[in-house]
Amino acid sequence: MTYWGQFLDHELTARTDRESLITSVSNAHPPQSSSIVEAQLRNARTPRFDLDSVYGGIPTGGGISADVAMVISGMRHPTQINKMRVGTAIEPGPLPDNLDEHRDLPRYSQVQDSVRQAALRLAQASMSNEDFTAFEATLPLRALIGDQRNDENLIVAQFHLSFLRFHNKAVDFLASHDTGWIADFHSAQLLTRLHYQWLIVEGYLKGICQPTVVSRIIDSRASHFFKFRAEYDARQPAVRLGNALPLEFSVAAYRFGHSMVRAAYDHNRTFGRPNNPAAFDLLFTFTGGGGMFGSPKLPKNWVIDWTRFVVANPPKINDGLAERVARKIDTELAPPLGVMQKEGNNLPPGQLQDLFKHLARRNLRRGYNLRLPTGQAVHRYLRQHGAITSAPIDDVSTIFAAKPNMRDFLKNSGAKFHERTPLWFYCLAEAEQGGGGSLGEVGSWLVASTMIGVLLSDPDSALSRDFTPSQSPLRMSDDSPIDSIAKWMKFAVVME
Repeated sequence: MTYWGQFLDHELTARTDRESLITSVSNAHPPQSSSIVEAQLRNARTPRFDLDSVYGGIPTGGGISADVAMVISGMRHPTQINKMRVGTAIEPGPLPDNLDEHRDLPRYSQVQDSVRQAALRLAQASMSNEDFTAFEATLPLRALIGDQRNDENLIVAQFHLSFLRFHNKAVDFLASHDTGWIADFHSAQLLTRLHYQWLIVEGYLKGICQPTVVSRIIDSRASHFFKFRAEYDARQPAVRLGNALPLEFSVAAYRFGHSMVRAAYDHNRTFGRPNNPAAFDLLFTFTGGGGMFGSPKLPKNWVIDWTRFVVANPPKINDGLAERVARKIDTELAPPLGVMQKEGNNLPPGQLQDLFKHLARRNLRRGYNLRLPTGQAVHRYLRQHGAITSAPIDDVSTIFAAKPNMRDFLKNSGAKFHERTPLWFYCLAEAEQGGGGSLGEVGSWLVASTMIGVLLSDPDSALSRDFTPSQSPLRMSDDSPIDSIAKWMKFAVVME
């Protein structure tokens, strides 16, 4: 769930957490007015679950340069024109299973020089000289995908690969079965998107949110989300409406996933049970930007074993130990998130560098700078408007009887955090109060309302079409529909 969520975040937002006058982590200035925040904060991603991170968008139309079109063309298979390009993992092995070795993202080393030169021109136009020099030196190793952020973490990168493989398998399936569908790129792309969008609701949202909240939002057709967008459009008529997302979602509630990150992972049979797990920091090393310890492509022994992530206790590696489950949603972060290795390295050692490397402090500072309301204020507002039914947690410190240091800090803080709780922390505390298996009602509503609203705002989405996997021509080998993330992985042939 953790890295599925990160993939979804990259579909919706980009560059909203960069340093700027209104979100500076360096300067704890008083918050700007909400009108200034609205006028200056921009989302570089059009928030639709359309897999532009996979397909690179549409290589035509206004604003699409020849260089962008050239790079997008490189994402397609060079000879099988209906398929997407993938990469091949190399020695040392072994692979985690008996499947094929085409288990890496496509990389710039695989494509013709015209694609590489187009990518360099685009990068040079948007980067400082120092950043461009580093980008150029590492280009052959970098992934040729629609969003480079999906190759910053190995688990996200392998999740991204499953989409490329799902698309390609859809082409093969349509070509070998009499379904009435044409076995071409556009059919495979449409089916990949529809299955993915259905899984967002049925597999992801109903797993990390309270299912009753998700159902209630669907039944209301996300009416509160569309009211928010209409009010925003009235205030900002010159701004493209499609880019509007609630800050309460992007800056607070959806950052719940940070609490689910582990310090180490049961990645595969080489780096996982029964051996030592894969350390969190190594997940960043085995990516295009991480250098892969000099390997030109992903080593076979770092290909992920998805059975260890989407099946709680898979039979083939049943070792009698505790079941594999996601880390609870609560107010504790894994130690690596307190000293993030890729952040603040351009700063001298000291208090400011420590701040940049500490994820919790950064989240809290950014929420303050963007004038987010407190958790209690959001809770009361949503209840008053009939969106949720539970009562606010007036004193958050009461949740932490078993954590006296946390309780006392909140209760005794000069800012009165116990009753004026930052929204991000409030959502985590609410989840912890409920046992941590899912978000609480406020967090569930903020996340589900936004994602369902985004889906419903797209007339071609699975939710707008009332699509279900049983309507799809694609089937598993036993003729069952592809209606779970485990079946998705098996259909894509990245999991046995």
